[in-house]
Amino acid sequence: MNKNNIWFITTKTNMHVGNENTTSYGLIDLAVQRNATTGLPCINSSSLKGALNEFAVQEAKIESADLIEIFGCDKGMENGKRRNSDTKKGRYTFFDANILFLPVQDDKTLYHLETSHDVIGRFRKQMALFGIQLNQDDEALKEELKKNLAIDKEVRFSDSDEKFIELCSDDNLPIIARNVLENGESKNLWYEQVVPAETVFYTIIDDKGDGILANKIVGDKAIVQIGANATIGYGYCKFTNLK
Repeated sequence: MNKNNIWFITTKTNMHVGNENTTSYGLIDLAVQRNATTGLPCINSSSLKGALNEFAVQEAKIESADLIEIFGCDKGMENGKRRNSDTKKGRYTFFDANILFLPVQDDKTLYHLETSHDVIGRFRKQMALFGIQLNQDDEALKEELKKNLAIDKEVRFSDSDEKFIELCSDDNLPIIARNVLENGESKNLWYEQVVPAETVFYTIIDDKGDGILANKIVGDKAIVQIGANATIGYGYCKFTNLK
């Protein structure tokens, strides 16, 4: 695997990728997905794969044969009859996307980005598992990532790993009230958690070197919608390669 398989996902709008396995008895009705080990916000690989599949079909217009090679296909119905073809496994491998930088409000510059030494360390170790060696100095690596992503805001380390976990907790991630109105009367008020715009995640997409999907998701005009509520502007994201 090479660096071209490493991707950063920057949310350009608020994003809600829902955790269907969590039932909340508090204020939050719909929580975001979280890494099972760290508890930090993430995008599960199945959600990421589904979003990229939708983008490949609707926006990138990738040919059907290539779509099957990339994403695979399941047995299904065609013209009211079950297709004869067997389930086919896609050649690509999609991994979970984990948080790297979180935007934090700032009195002087509106916002800055924060990370933690543990987050940077986990990123480095995960890349090393796939043979990609990164700078061993946390501060230097942070600056390299900032340059790679063309970030024009300050990127800081939280005072402690615990402080970063707190910033990503249910108490601090934005919660937005949603409502259904009938004739001006509230019929269904609920509270939805979001990951804020300008959050940065990292992931691995092993494309076996063919570059078919990679060529479509890079560039200023390539926007991939991830998660729910596309019609109200949630989940519009930019993808950037590790250089």
